[in-house]
Amino acid sequence: MQRHRVLIAFGIAWLTALGLSWWVYRSSSAPEKRDTVSIVAAAKDLPIGKRVETADVKLITLDRKDLPKGAFLKAADIVDRAVSVQVTTNEPILAGKIAAKGSGEGLTSLIEPGTRAISVQVNEISGVSGFIQPGTRVDVLFTRVFSNGDAATVTILQNVKVIAYGKQLEAAARVDPRDTSKPTVATLLVTQDEAEKLVLAMQRGRIQLVLRNALDEEVNEDVIPTQSVDLGIEEPRRPVAAVLRPGIRPEPRKVIRIYRGDKLTEQMVE
Repeated sequence: MQRHRVLIAFGIAWLTALGLSWWVYRSSSAPEKRDTVSIVAAAKDLPIGKRVETADVKLITLDRKDLPKGAFLKAADIVDRAVSVQVTTNEPILAGKIAAKGSGEGLTSLIEPGTRAISVQVNEISGVSGFIQPGTRVDVLFTRVFSNGDAATVTILQNVKVIAYGKQLEAAARVDPRDTSKPTVATLLVTQDEAEKLVLAMQRGRIQLVLRNALDEEVNEDVIPTQSVDLGIEEPRRPVAAVLRPGIRPEPRKVIRIYRGDKLTEQMVE
């Protein structure tokens, strides 16, 4: 009888241990409950300037802890807005990659509030052999030839963003620099004051674009025009007629050249 009770107690203990082991195993192997969220992503490649349609987007799921800043939770928040930065398939569409509501599509969607888009005509030389592309940054040099034949060059704009080259809004769509059959234009993003300065420069002389490193944001405030004399080339002085008197040796005279804007005057001094 005593032996029977021992066997029963042993069986109960064994079953309890087995049940506890099974519970621990299920608890450790069961998938952890995830805190997820659905965000809007691109269903296809979206080029710059493309107006987003419902078929262009989809919802993807990711952990809430991995939620990127600026993500959209509803497709309705971005439909009918234009893409300002190229988005690839399955890439989350963030606030920094989409234009504001009502900003239009194409080039107009890339014009930030308070700025203007202005196009300048370039060729293989002034366009840096076609290496200037949308998204790059340039300086604008202005050269003017004066009435006396002298010339000067000065940097009038610095660190200006190129938002279009020809009709291309994406850097990947490169322009063949050997194709000179049609005039090429570069569209720059500038302020109102910079636009006025650039238009005046195009009317009064020639402009040249200078390509910058994308990481170089330094702007030089002390811009000094470069003239022919800075290159070691100076216009020959005009001969000064000497008044000869019998028995008197003429003394050399000095000529002072005075520039007032684009006008040159000369004054002789003893």
